[in-house]
Amino acid sequence: MKSETTSLVSDPLPPPASRGRRWLTLFVALVIFVAGMASGAALTVHYAVGRLQFAIHHPEVAPARIAATIARRLDLDADQTAQVEKIVANRQVEIVSIRRRFQPEILQQLNSVRDEIAAVLTEPQREKWTKLFGQFQQRWLPPAPPASN
Repeated sequence: MKSETTSLVSDPLPPPASRGRRWLTLFVALVIFVAGMASGAALTVHYAVGRLQFAIHHPEVAPARIAATIARRLDLDADQTAQVEKIVANRQVEIVSIRRRFQPEILQQLNSVRDEIAAVLTEPQREKWTKLFGQFQQRWLPPAPPASN
C-alpha cells in the first residue's frame, strides 16, 4: 500500500507554463476567436444580401413569403394565412404603382449623380465608375414591374 502512495506522490508535476508562453496561448486564442467572428459575420452578410437581392428582383413571390413568415411567428391557421397573403398581394399592387410613378425621378437623380461624379474622373476612372454604377443599379434598382391590366 505504501508503494502505491509513494509512486503517486513521487511523480513530479510539470513545471508551470512560463509567462511568455501564457501570453502566446491567449493571443492565439484571441486570433482564432476574432477570425471566427469575422468569417461568421461575412457569411451572414453574404446570405442576407443574397436574400434581399432575390426579394428585390422577384417581387411576385413576396406575398407568399411574407404571409408564411407572419403565419410562423403568429401561429396562424390556414385561413388566416390565406387572408394575410391576399392583403399583402393587394397592397403590393399599390406599392408597385407608387414605385412605377416615382422610379423615373429616382433614376434621373441617380443618373445625375453618376454623370457629375464621372465629370471629375480621368478616363480610366470614368470607365471603371460607369461599370461599377451599372452593377449597383442592376443589383439594387431593377426596373419597376410592368403595369398589369
